[in-house]
Amino acid sequence: MLKINNVSKVIRKKEVLTDITLEINDGDYVLIKGHNGCGKTMLLRMLCGLIHADSGEISEDREHSYGVIIENPSFLPGESAIYNLKYLASINKKVNEEKIEYYLKKLNLYDVRHKKVRTFSLGMKQRLAIVQAIMEGPDILLLDEPFNAIDDENLDIIYKMLDEYKEKGKIIVIASHGDYREKCGFNRIISMNSGRITADEKIAAAV
Repeated sequence: MLKINNVSKVIRKKEVLTDITLEINDGDYVLIKGHNGCGKTMLLRMLCGLIHADSGEISEDREHSYGVIIENPSFLPGESAIYNLKYLASINKKVNEEKIEYYLKKLNLYDVRHKKVRTFSLGMKQRLAIVQAIMEGPDILLLDEPFNAIDDENLDIIYKMLDEYKEKGKIIVIASHGDYREKCGFNRIISMNSGRITADEKIAAAV
């Protein structure tokens, strides 16, 4: 569980987050939506510790592991896809090559695993970013515009993968200017505008 209590943040004299209060529980699948610049990416940055609040508090009921995509996917462009993933996996040593290859196959990247990332299309890089975010089985997934430039076939695979991840009791938070409620199994949709939460809609599970 994550608790965000009256969090605010000022950057370059502009208040980018104002009095954010949220409680996100295990098994929550949350869409944070709003136009560009509304504060949703900044909130994801704060949740995973990339930036810190000027006031207020973020707390956890236990220590969580995170899988994160924030803004543009970043890899070593002159190295292969498999090299990048194995390099990232070597940091925490939680996942082996077999598991990495499992996700590459799942997202139709296995056949290009030895190609340099700089040759990848934006959609391929985005799928590779999803692999790096999910491969270690983190407690919390924070995904900023994860569906950009991905074709319909792979989108359907990703939607199903995320729904299955939610069923394991994991927390998934997606920030997007789009509304994917017909495709994803969200149980909450949070709207933001000008750094504030303007709505927090609970969605009942389909019977």
